[in-house]
Amino acid sequence: MISMKRTFILIFFCFGITTFAKPIEDKDIYSSVVNWTEQVIVSSVKETIPKIVFDEDDPEFFGKNTATSQGKSHSMARKKAKEKLKVRLSQRLESMLFNADYTIFEYTQVNQQARLRLNSYIGAEKEEYDFQFVKNVLEAKASLPIKGKDGILAHIPMEYGTERVPEFSEDMIPVEFSGLVVDARHLSVKRALFPKIQTDRGLDVYSPFYVKDAYAIETGYIVYREDQNGKTFENKVGKNPYFVLALSTAGKNQTDLVIPTDEAAKFLSHPESRKNITRCRVLILVSQ
Repeated sequence: MISMKRTFILIFFCFGITTFAKPIEDKDIYSSVVNWTEQVIVSSVKETIPKIVFDEDDPEFFGKNTATSQGKSHSMARKKAKEKLKVRLSQRLESMLFNADYTIFEYTQVNQQARLRLNSYIGAEKEEYDFQFVKNVLEAKASLPIKGKDGILAHIPMEYGTERVPEFSEDMIPVEFSGLVVDARHLSVKRALFPKIQTDRGLDVYSPFYVKDAYAIETGYIVYREDQNGKTFENKVGKNPYFVLALSTAGKNQTDLVIPTDEAAKFLSHPESRKNITRCRVLILVSQ
């Protein structure tokens, strides 16, 4: 019989990995975060709650940063916090890397349609807010999703699915894989919305031009993780993904990854594996 102590250790080991696995995040100078694992942008601020002055004879009555009731005081704090959070989320969004060549801001400068769509998205107030009043301070947090119908990917124009996934003519027995996992934890990889994966001979294996827009928007074009544990990993790449070790990074922004040609040939030998590329069943392992 297994002892209670050993049982506890086994349970902790099995669930601890998933519980304590850290998401892959990029922070800016305001600590606004792009969570590439959960695919969301988050920003937070602290706002001092205006002083409540209800006595008309008080010299501060109707003064700057004062309110005549708690409800008005909280409302003023929420308004200021929302204004700051909208600016910070917008700044963080535009500073994200779009692909190997551009940040999102740079991309919108060369693509007028993208600029109009992004401005419309920012003005549509898709943010989700959380407000917590702690003594005389409002702790406020706002988030913007990357994927989903209200996410960034649904509102930035991109040419999806204009090309066919490449096929290799090498003589081998085709094996079906549920997805592709590229291990780049040994490399200094910059995270982007649309990284590409290519072979050491320069052939693209994964690109927006290969994928279906519905899958990219709903599941995210790419997910970055530090490990391969947990249900969310399986949800992205299935139960039998093909693992490959990246050789190097590529592109001006060092967001793209290079893998061996023979490894790409093994993965793409089966038509269902190629179909899973079009379904965005691709994940990149990186170090924080």
